[in-house]
Amino acid sequence: MTARARANRMGVTKGAPMSTIPNSSAPNSSADLVRRSREALSALALQFLLGMGANLIGSPEENEGAARVFGSILVGLHGLVGIGLIVVAVRVWTTARRAGVAQRAGLWGFVVIIVTFLAGVATLFTGSDWLSFVMSVGFVVAAALYIAVGAAALTRQRSTVAG
Repeated sequence: MTARARANRMGVTKGAPMSTIPNSSAPNSSADLVRRSREALSALALQFLLGMGANLIGSPEENEGAARVFGSILVGLHGLVGIGLIVVAVRVWTTARRAGVAQRAGLWGFVVIIVTFLAGVATLFTGSDWLSFVMSVGFVVAAALYIAVGAAALTRQRSTVAG
């Protein structure tokens, strides 16, 4: 049931702002935030595996035949998952804002994902090992931030259920 449907059942007028609805969706928002942080961590894990695979095989320019094709596919998927991570980071941040939980961590997770994505694009153009290192640091920092977001949401969810 949506927050608006609950508000209508509670007798709140149709034009009332959501902020006037008491505890409109705090438990659902916390559960949504847990789900979003898991999405982010799953996408980061996939991104890590694709990046390691691409690094192991090498760039498509360094290979011939099937290895070249497979390397191109891995790099392409790595880029697509990177774009997906930006979308997931926005979803985590907006859900954190809605839930009022771990808002700073959600924002910093988004910022780290953007910086990491830009480092990845720059790595493709320059071949710099330092930018590749920035990507790996971004992965670790983003994972830590999304673990913190999920833990805060779980804590909030459990305290709401217990209270």
